[in-house]
Amino acid sequence: MNRRTTFIAGSGLAALLLLLPSLGFAQSLGSASAFAILAGNKVAFTGTCTILGSVGVSPGNSITGLPAGQPTGGTVHNNDATAAQAQTDLGAAAAGLDGMTCGTSLNGQDLGGKTLVPGVYCFNNNAALTGALTLDAQGNANAVWVFQIATTFTTATNAIVNLTNGAVNTNVYWRASSATFGSGTVFLGNVIADGSITFNTSATLNGRALSRHAAVTMDTNFVGDPSTPTLASTWGTMKIRYR
Repeated sequence: MNRRTTFIAGSGLAALLLLLPSLGFAQSLGSASAFAILAGNKVAFTGTCTILGSVGVSPGNSITGLPAGQPTGGTVHNNDATAAQAQTDLGAAAAGLDGMTCGTSLNGQDLGGKTLVPGVYCFNNNAALTGALTLDAQGNANAVWVFQIATTFTTATNAIVNLTNGAVNTNVYWRASSATFGSGTVFLGNVIADGSITFNTSATLNGRALSRHAAVTMDTNFVGDPSTPTLASTWGTMKIRYR
């Protein structure tokens, strides 16, 4: 995927975001920020899943296996106007992420065992997490991490992301062509994929799973806590530093 080409195509909308410095990046997700899970063609649940936030699909219309009583703290939007608008807003957010200048290249490196300070990290191919990744905010609760992954992102069994020194899960953005979470993974942040997002058994995500064009598939998982917004000053700082 050519991230720069994608950004140029959406540069008009990205420019509009730059004219709105009062908005934090979570607000720039627009109506997509209400969704714990948003898919392009289908959402499929297997086993006992707990979802905190809305579940939606557009332009597809398939939501299967949703457990009784779910989602919690949200509603279901099956190819309705709300889901369609959320996908439009998600596309704008994706363009903004794609247009950020890479701060640190991690090509060919596994994220496991690393401690990363705030910034924009990029991979020109696939990326993987084996073991533990620590995100260190260095005492700044507004700290943001953006991971630009040109192709697929995969976590190994029991992989984990840890937060330290004031880091906030909703200030973490994973931008990839697709994502697969290994069994028992404990993950966090906003996962924004063009293609599929797949959760293997007992993987958890403290954040959002947002697929623009494909499916979100779950198997006995927890996905949620998408409600905390990123502060306005955070996105302004990121624009100054990385655009």
